Amino acid sequence: MRRLMHTPGSWRLAWLLAIPASTGLASAPPIILDGRFSDWTDRAVVALDPGGDGGLDLVELRLADEPDWFQMLITASTDFDLSDDNDLVLLLDSDQDPNTGLQTEGLGAELRFVFGARGGTYYPESTDDPSDGIELLYGPLLLQGAPTITSPQFEIAFARNATIEGNALFLEDRGSIVLRSGTGDRLPNTGTISYQLDLAPPPPARDVPLERERADDLRLVSWNVRFDSPWEDSEADRFRRQVRALDPDILNFQEIYDHTPSQTRQRFVDWLGENPSDWYAAGNADCITVSRYPILYTEDLDTNLAVLIETDALLDRSLLIVNAHPPCCTNDDGRQEEIDQMLALLRRVRAGQHPEIPADVAVQLTGDMNLVGLAQQLTSLVTGDIVDEATWGPDVAPDVDGSALLDTFPLLTEERLSYTYRNDSPFASYWPGRLDVSIVSDSVLELGRQLVLETRFMSAQRLSEYALLAEDSASSDHLPLITDVRRPTVLIGDLDDDGCVSGTDLAAILAYWGQPNPPIGDLDGDGTVGGTDLATVLANWAPCD
Repeated sequence: MRRLMHTPGSWRLAWLLAIPASTGLASAPPIILDGRFSDWTDRAVVALDPGGDGGLDLVELRLADEPDWFQMLITASTDFDLSDDNDLVLLLDSDQDPNTGLQTEGLGAELRFVFGARGGTYYPESTDDPSDGIELLYGPLLLQGAPTITSPQFEIAFARNATIEGNALFLEDRGSIVLRSGTGDRLPNTGTISYQLDLAPPPPARDVPLERERADDLRLVSWNVRFDSPWEDSEADRFRRQVRALDPDILNFQEIYDHTPSQTRQRFVDWLGENPSDWYAAGNADCITVSRYPILYTEDLDTNLAVLIETDALLDRSLLIVNAHPPCCTNDDGRQEEIDQMLALLRRVRAGQHPEIPADVAVQLTGDMNLVGLAQQLTSLVTGDIVDEATWGPDVAPDVDGSALLDTFPLLTEERLSYTYRNDSPFASYWPGRLDVSIVSDSVLELGRQLVLETRFMSAQRLSEYALLAEDSASSDHLPLITDVRRPTVLIGDLDDDGCVSGTDLAAILAYWGQPNPPIGDLDGDGTVGGTDLATVLANWAPCD
């Protein structure tokens, strides 16, 4: 058996394919590969199994496509990890010829891919021997999968122009699929799933500028820079171009092992063309934060870093950032333990029990969280659910108003993809995925621009506009994650704080009409609710969507 590794190459794709018109593709929203699935609602179910088969029990398959990607949504009856510890097999007959490829399951499969092994085999010739092909990892397929954590559903995409040793994977505009769970469940139960590629019009391009939406937005960037790569001569110019294009206010780095916070500040602020002495820096282990605004307090959390930053002038309150890099891969227990520790700090803060951090501080939990295992870890970060309560105490209501935090889910600059990790090395272990997050206090922060900078997908025009090169993102195996925040916009007339001015606010005006010193509704401050208050609500009428 020959073994094929991924050779880095162009990610610009050419083929235009789509599923049958009967699925409602023309009116369906484009698929966003981010591990959320509401955009699949209008896509037809092409295979259905009532479930109860045991093992990895497959129950549903939906298909879609776009100019760059052939996409599928796989649903099982229980949670599993798509990239580890499963025996899910995809058999893809991409030329609709049962006499070519691997002769199995009633089709001639050009590709047999085993998701739990993160690899598969390509069959350029007819064979009945599964080992008689070209062994490959996910790289030549440009495979995308989301989420990277356990789930009963996964959306998957293969590149439309994927090639293996010069052979195009998709040979015709139609083909067949079978999914198997080892020797157990099969989807469909009998026969195969046929797909017809429709050449439908492509969805509109995503072309998002890098600039802040508002000049006074606070720009936060998280970036795993891969083993001190900014100091490597071969990578320094790539980092310099990216940091200049992003123009950050606060930089949260991971994987800086051999340089101090002061050296890190000097390196990046020099590239910004500013005086490093006007910036501030702090670090713990490989996590370093560099800030345009004063750092008021720091606290080490295992190998992670909590920093309190003076942002009152911009946000009406200070900002607490947890810059984190929990352990990778199969170490779910270690990752959860460090997340529990972060939440224990936040519980002390919200309870007013921390001597240095105010209880109403805005929060960002960010960094390379290595989210490749149990979904509980992301759930904990958002909801404040502490797993090891014996060590770290009870759960915390993490936002200022007692609600959950917001996971921002930024997308790539010019693609409907959400990955923050991409390693084109021939020996990389995981396909591109969302391992880095930015989770914020949305009760006291309003979001501006949210982006993942990926130059390999940017147009020549955008690259030129920001003085970037297409391969600049290859400077690290993680991409810079951008979160712009601001103080919430005051919506005059929103009396019930639901983010809109609508019938409930009008009802409040009427309920307190003419009353002196009402609890709400006195918008002009004259001590009562009357005609000017009603006029204000009507003038600012903005119903929720």
